[in-house]
Amino acid sequence: MITLLYDGTFEGLLTCIYDGFYYKTNISCIYNKNSNYIPLLLDNIIDVNTNLIKFSKVKSSIIKKINNLCLKKIYMTYLSNYNDKEILIFNYLKIAFNIGWNIHSFLHIDEVRLIDKINKSVNNEIHRFRGFIRFKYIDDLFLYASIEPDNDILEFLGDYFKDRFSNEYWIINDITRKKAIIYNKTQYEIMDFNLEDSNKLSSYEDEYQKLWKAYFKSTTIEERKNLQLQARMMPKRYWKHIFETQ
Repeated sequence: MITLLYDGTFEGLLTCIYDGFYYKTNISCIYNKNSNYIPLLLDNIIDVNTNLIKFSKVKSSIIKKINNLCLKKIYMTYLSNYNDKEILIFNYLKIAFNIGWNIHSFLHIDEVRLIDKINKSVNNEIHRFRGFIRFKYIDDLFLYASIEPDNDILEFLGDYFKDRFSNEYWIINDITRKKAIIYNKTQYEIMDFNLEDSNKLSSYEDEYQKLWKAYFKSTTIEERKNLQLQARMMPKRYWKHIFETQ
């Protein structure tokens, strides 16, 4: 049995999959070598270097022999917080290459069903954050919002908020992954963002934020409060970044 290590990038993962298909020994695990969850006692470990030619070959084969939806699904799974996502994607693709374009209807197969479930979970979180994100004005210069999503969804928020706040400078900061989308009224870029800056900006309170809290409090009817329903519609793990629940 072989364990493969990759650099954490999607290109690196597809390089692992390319190599894995050619090994005669079974692939037992694929781990991001930057992860904290690699078991200590592993034998027959191969550290795979990212190869863009191999990456392109796997990507092209998925599109030609299966379809674009398959490529999208494995990418969304790669962005998920599912612990064993790499080996799941590897096993899923082995099945998909055998079945072809109709793979998505074979939900009785565990790997196909799980990939579908993970995709729904990631897409649901993207949809939630497009509605839950709350910006604050920092010294009347730019908008800032902090988030802590379960999955790595930051890239799916850029176009959405660019359309809505095209005339503003803004930052959406994924605190967990220490990165942020930074928009300059023309284009946005995802960059590393250190924890010290995150803490400073997250603790900042502007006048609009105070007004919103006051408005929310004034319109609340105490007798009709339903915290259980609120938690179901807006999971509690998001509350600390939403003004009206603070």
